[in-house]
Amino acid sequence: MGQDTSMAAGTTPWIAGGRTSSRALCRLFCLPHSGSGAFQFATWKDFLPGVLDICPIQLPGRENRLRESPFTRIQTIVENLASEINPYLDRPYILYGYSLGALVAFELVRELRRRKISAPLALYALARRAPHLPQQDVPVHRLPDNLFLAEVTRRYGGMPAIILKDAELMKLLIPVLRADITALETYVYEEQDPLDCPIYAFGGNADSTAKERDLDAWRSHTKSGFELKMFDGDHFFIRNNRESIFHSILAQISILAGSNA
Repeated sequence: MGQDTSMAAGTTPWIAGGRTSSRALCRLFCLPHSGSGAFQFATWKDFLPGVLDICPIQLPGRENRLRESPFTRIQTIVENLASEINPYLDRPYILYGYSLGALVAFELVRELRRRKISAPLALYALARRAPHLPQQDVPVHRLPDNLFLAEVTRRYGGMPAIILKDAELMKLLIPVLRADITALETYVYEEQDPLDCPIYAFGGNADSTAKERDLDAWRSHTKSGFELKMFDGDHFFIRNNRESIFHSILAQISILAGSNA
């Protein structure tokens, strides 16, 4: 039998790959870190059950949207994204965001609340300090390419040397990375009521950009539950801790499945 689907892939370019199932209990919207795209989530469906729809978010300017101009303001991303995913919010959902993606996910929940749309089951904020904390690092988004790339690499790491040495590839990647860092560095937090959904803040104990106290500060942004977990690793600690993240997400699905039994 073919997979039962409620909407075909390609309905919106903002969700990459796959098809959405009408049998799914929940949808998981995954927001990537700076300079990256949805491909990093391509294998997640192999590790998570079919009752959970994996919906990788593809922002403009990367991978299959390379010809589009990337956005340089978080609010612009959020307003467009809220409209595009609205048809997919026909069942419970979870938001997962890594670094820049965590900040976008947070503001997305706020935007959906303004539109009178129900809150997600949970917000996962990884490798990103709480949104109300002031910027500490000197802005770099206006630096020349070589200085910009050197500073971003020093702060966050994560980019393999073989990619850094590929001039043609870097020519494609730098505009997206610069746009994303611009979005981070120009973000202005506005005081609003805490969210109604629980927040799970995860970080790496060797990540200088999001220390434990910075992650713990996320607790002030929810009226519901809060959990902080620190893992061994730097800014990209998830590379060696993905199973732990999946376990936490699956616990949410188990609760949902129980309530629908």
